[in-house]
Amino acid sequence: MSGSGQAKAEGLPQALVQALPEALAAELRALPLRYPQRRGALLPILHRLQEWRGHLDPADMRLAGEIVGISAAEVFSVLSFYTMYRQRPVGRFPIGVCRNISCWVNGSDKLVETVKQELGIAPGEITADGLFSLQEVECLGSCGTAPCLEVESRYFENLTPDKVRALLARLRAGASDPAAAIRSAQNEA
Repeated sequence: MSGSGQAKAEGLPQALVQALPEALAAELRALPLRYPQRRGALLPILHRLQEWRGHLDPADMRLAGEIVGISAAEVFSVLSFYTMYRQRPVGRFPIGVCRNISCWVNGSDKLVETVKQELGIAPGEITADGLFSLQEVECLGSCGTAPCLEVESRYFENLTPDKVRALLARLRAGASDPAAAIRSAQNEA
């Protein structure tokens, strides 16, 4: 069976899977089989699509909905609820600073100001070199260790402006290996 016939046979519209690597398309088709209800695979599907593209666009939402049998609007409602999903391109190191009450009371606004000063970007922007982006996010669930920020789902807690400066320097120095830089910075934090 051809690639397009296989995609249709597996319930994925050809127009939506055409840009995906075949291995990823196969993985996405298999994910719902792991769950009692197809819709249980939605979050893992969104994670894999975001890993592949770097963010989730409307085509990804349509594809995820097709795979699990829900509308793109329902997918969007899930995607917009969770801070871990990005709807536009981000830097190599996407920084999310919690702005909820515990973090705010403990100085998250100072962390945002520090990032703005150090990187020359405001929330919603990406540095010219593409290394960093900044977002203010809702509760990261780390209220006891506020203020908190995350980089690629890794939390950095009990932060001060000086610790943020050190974190940014460490990430900048490890730009060639983002995962190792994040682990290293987290170990030092």
